Amino acid sequence: MKPTEPNIPRHIKHFLGDYLTQQRGCSQNTVHSYRDALCALLQYLQRKHKVAPKAISAADFTVKNIVAYLNDSQKTKKHCDGTRNLRLSAIKSFAKYLRWKEPLMSSELDSILAIPSKRTIRQVLDFLTREEMEAILEAPDDTTWSGKRDRVLFAMMYNTGARVSEVINTVVSDVTLNPSGTFRFRGKGRKERVLPLWKATSKILKQWIRGNNLSPSQPLFQNARGNLMTRSGVEKRLQVAVRRASEACPSLGEKQVSPHTLRHTTAMHLLQSGVDITLIAMWLGHESIETTHIYITANIELKEAALQAIQPPKGGKFRFQADDELLAFLKSL
Repeated sequence: MKPTEPNIPRHIKHFLGDYLTQQRGCSQNTVHSYRDALCALLQYLQRKHKVAPKAISAADFTVKNIVAYLNDSQKTKKHCDGTRNLRLSAIKSFAKYLRWKEPLMSSELDSILAIPSKRTIRQVLDFLTREEMEAILEAPDDTTWSGKRDRVLFAMMYNTGARVSEVINTVVSDVTLNPSGTFRFRGKGRKERVLPLWKATSKILKQWIRGNNLSPSQPLFQNARGNLMTRSGVEKRLQVAVRRASEACPSLGEKQVSPHTLRHTTAMHLLQSGVDITLIAMWLGHESIETTHIYITANIELKEAALQAIQPPKGGKFRFQADDELLAFLKSL
């Protein structure tokens, strides 16, 4: 690499190791997301173009290569459009940083920033009924250590509507059980929020902490090896509970249940209980109330209530008129 050329590897290290955390104030989860996107791009360039990650240059960081990487990830790894857009967003964030550091690269970087995101279909939110949620909460085997942990874990997730990233990073000192139970979360963008706990949740949390002699600085939820639980670990334990709960609640067998489903379930149950949408936004840690409005659009009970408030149209008589011969033919095609 020539001394006058932009040192892309050094910029990547500074972008992830200093700029995002120190200057942008991004959370570790955001840093990890951006890291994964850039790592995947570097691995693609190494695999397809024999460019070692430590030797990547400005000539490699181009629109052509980035679009080819995004297309390849969808073809070979079956990434959905949403995942593609997240990876592209991370790459664009680095491109903006690089444009600030290397003004001479502005032309190519502006082209990267102009790469369009793919339009995605917003799926109808999946959430559980109260009966399904109760079946999952009762499913873990409370005669085993992991079963006791899972009962506390799922009860806390349902009570608070927490994100998985928030759950696995909590420590014992985040819990206050006297005089009334509260839970402190460190959410996206380093924002904190404190949520109340049901008495039943406080009770099993207290039993879990005392039963395991957990100190204030220890993680609240650990795996069997004593390490922090991971996203995939929580996912696997939830799937075990869902399979077991399906025996008592067969409707669960027809649903795709993920940890985020529990978050959606909390929001929907709050909404169905009459809780104001602004309070739900605060509860979930949403930065904008517009994000929370998706629960209103997904709530069939509110739609049915709105339909009942409207009088159905009176049936009027009309004279039948046969379709035009040409129109009839076209409709039959």
